Parts: sequence; structure tokens; C-alpha cells
Amino acid sequence: MRLFTNIYLLVFFGFFQACYFNPFVQGIVNPVEEEEDSSALLLGAAVGLGSPGKVKLTGQVVDSNGTAISGGTLNIVNRTNTSTDLDDRVNLDEGGRFYLILTTGETSFRVEQSGTEIFTFKLLIPIDGVVSVIEKSIPGPNLINLEFYSSGFTPEYFDIVLTTPHDNENLSSWPTNVTIIFSEPLETPSDLQTFLDANVITSPSITLQGSNSTLNSHILSIYNSSSFSIGTNTYRFGSGIKSNTGKSLAPRTITYICESPCNGS
Repeated sequence: MRLFTNIYLLVFFGFFQACYFNPFVQGIVNPVEEEEDSSALLLGAAVGLGSPGKVKLTGQVVDSNGTAISGGTLNIVNRTNTSTDLDDRVNLDEGGRFYLILTTGETSFRVEQSGTEIFTFKLLIPIDGVVSVIEKSIPGPNLINLEFYSSGFTPEYFDIVLTTPHDNENLSSWPTNVTIIFSEPLETPSDLQTFLDANVITSPSITLQGSNSTLNSHILSIYNSSSFSIGTNTYRFGSGIKSNTGKSLAPRTITYICESPCNGS
């Protein structure tokens, strides 16, 4: 019996020794080293994401009425990360549009028009492709249609400069006409009704009558032959609208709030 026990112990010890020192089994019973390696990899990835890099950004600056800040300037006040060949000041075109070279991180701006400060704000860009507007000095003015673009390609847009009634206006009666002024003359469509049906989407649905609407260079006047609804009404102008130089419109949604009784104007 003692002999059988000794043999059993020797076999068990040999089996245990082979298993314990087997590299495959070690990975299961002793995973601490692998976890440390994984943590190091994750830390390296996080450090990589936090490294500053250059980005290119375009967008439009508008005031509290949704009107483009035409001919204004964007002045960089401060930035968390520095690099070479960054913009310190850029001019806004007729549509309030800018093209900027920045770094990831936070950048503080001052917007001016005719030498007068309009508002200040910060852009937060944690990584290329992600941006948010933070810490605006006053409510109302904003940056819209923000878009990153790559080196060697600069997107060309034209923009809505202003609308009558203005964007986000509260109305007690719905307007018979909505007038839109663009930053460039529009390509003349062969049929205005077809043009409106294809490029201007309203919600809730409003009947836009092409025969009573007009297009004169960069000014489009849309005749509404049906009423607004009480509450929020939107006009969505799509990128199918072209300038006479072939540029696409930066899509834009104009919002009106029609309060009760919301009668016709």
C-alpha cells in the first residue's frame, strides 16, 4: 500500500510540475504580467491621442439673428498648444466663412467687425475630426457648418448671408414671402418651381409657389402659398443649390417660431 501511495505522489507531482511550468498554462494561472503589458499599451495609446497635431477647419460665423458677420476678422487670443505655420488672424469673407490652420487642444478667439468686438469664444479640438464651441462670451452669435479638411484640398462653399424674417425669429403671423440673400449669385435654374421642390425642404410642409417666387442674382424671394403651423417651422436649404461659379451651398436650416394665432401676414 505504501509503495502504491509513493508511486501516486510521484506521478501527481510530475504532472503538476509539467502543467505549472507549461507556458500556455502559465498564461491562464498567472496573468499579471499580461495585464501589466496591456495597461502599458493603453497608456501609450492615450498619450498618443493627447499629442498635439495640426488641423484645418472651415466654418461660418453668424450673429444672434443668423446673419453672417461679413468682412469681419477672427483673432486668435490664446492656444494651449503651439506649432509652426499656425494662423493668428484670418479674415471672414462675404458669407462670414473662414479657413483656419490650428492645433488640437483649446484655442481662444475674438470676433471683430469694423474694429468692434462682436463676441469671444473657445474651440475645443481633442482630436482631429472632433470640435466643439465652448465658453461664448454672449449667447446668440455662433459658428455653424464646421468642417475639417485635409492638406491639398480646400472645400469651396458659398453661404446664406441673411434672411428676412431672420433666423430664429418669433412671429405672430406667417410671412407671405421669405427672402434669402446669398454670398454669391446663384446659377439660374430653368424652372423655379422645380428648383424649390428639389432644394428647399420645409417642416411642417409649406407649399412654395414657384410662379410667384423670384430669383435675382444672389437674392431669392420664396412665396409661401400655404400657412405656417403654430410652433416651430423650418426651411432646409440643401447643397444642390449652386452659385454661378459652380460652388455648392453650405447646407443651412432656417427656423421660425409662429405663435398663436399665427395668421397670414
